[in-house]
Amino acid sequence: MSTRHSYVFAFALALAAAAWATPSLAQNCGEDMNKLGMRLKAERDTIGELIKQAKGKPLDPEVFCAKSGGLTGAEGALLAYMDKNKDWCQIPDEMVDGLKKTHAQDTAFSAKACGYAAKIKKMKEQQADGGAPQAQQLPTGPL
Repeated sequence: MSTRHSYVFAFALALAAAAWATPSLAQNCGEDMNKLGMRLKAERDTIGELIKQAKGKPLDPEVFCAKSGGLTGAEGALLAYMDKNKDWCQIPDEMVDGLKKTHAQDTAFSAKACGYAAKIKKMKEQQADGGAPQAQQLPTGPL
């Protein structure tokens, strides 16, 4: 077999291997996206249950803050996977952009809730200490 025929044969073999492997790689994209999507759905269901339990009343910021970390984490993991594998898995730009927008909104809302939760915690601590903020210490020693 000549060198030219060897190259042609190797190229044809490589193409056949790529064609054979592509469906399984695409299936891996689907499996990965499904796993990440199921995690995201579970976290959204958790938040949905909190909203349902509130029955139209404002949500408790401390509880929401504790639960929202899972949602933003799941969104972040899915978004990272989509960004990394967008071309390989043929993920449409609109899908990635939509998740980025949702993730930004959810992260901002979570940050607000956690900020309110921190303020509530601080106010509760102040109430437990007598209701007033700590008095500033005066300097000691010779003046």
